Amino acid sequence: DSIEMIAKMMLELQADAVCMNEVDSCTTRASGLDQPKVLAAKMGEWHHCFGRALYCLGGSYGNAIVVSPDFMNKGTETIVIPQGTGAQVRTCAVFKTDKFVIMAAHLDHVGEEARLDGVKRITDWAKKNYGNSDMPVFLCGDMNCEPQDAPIVKFKNDWNLISVIKNTFPAGQGKVAVKCIDFVFALKNNAKYEVMDSDVPMNFKYGNVLLASDHLPIYVDVKLK
Repeated sequence: DSIEMIAKMMLELQADAVCMNEVDSCTTRASGLDQPKVLAAKMGEWHHCFGRALYCLGGSYGNAIVVSPDFMNKGTETIVIPQGTGAQVRTCAVFKTDKFVIMAAHLDHVGEEARLDGVKRITDWAKKNYGNSDMPVFLCGDMNCEPQDAPIVKFKNDWNLISVIKNTFPAGQGKVAVKCIDFVFALKNNAKYEVMDSDVPMNFKYGNVLLASDHLPIYVDVKLK
């Protein structure tokens, strides 16, 4: 609901990288703002990238990542997930740093077959580029399914689930989250890291999670080795 509020919340959380779904870039709905760019500026001139899924409302809609300037920007990429049996084309944004790779995905909300296609596309890309690497690769996002569902089970063949299992959707004034559909994974490769903590934070000094999004935020604190 407020880019400035979300920036303050993420800084309060002491985040190093933030992944977001359903972000607008230069749409009329966003008053023409390039939301990822504005958020990155308010975070303190952070790096940012945007993975367009659709052209809409005079601009674009998709996934975004902002990363602390403490890390080097080594390039960005967008993995396209065709519509298939789903509602629309989906994407996964990729941001590469000198210390880790982070990915922001949003799987289809209609068809399980489309979600499984998304799992395969994302995993094939990650294994091709980093399967034999010691570079940590983290995948975050709204997978539109729950922990016991087939797409999450399929992800776990090649990824470690490193986020807490807590309900994250729906959120908002008068709503109570009843589903866990947001996850963070780490690719099973040669990377060395330790998961220190994970939670769904509810209380912020500088913002309100129920105004920030229709999902609750989820974080993972990882120590790289």
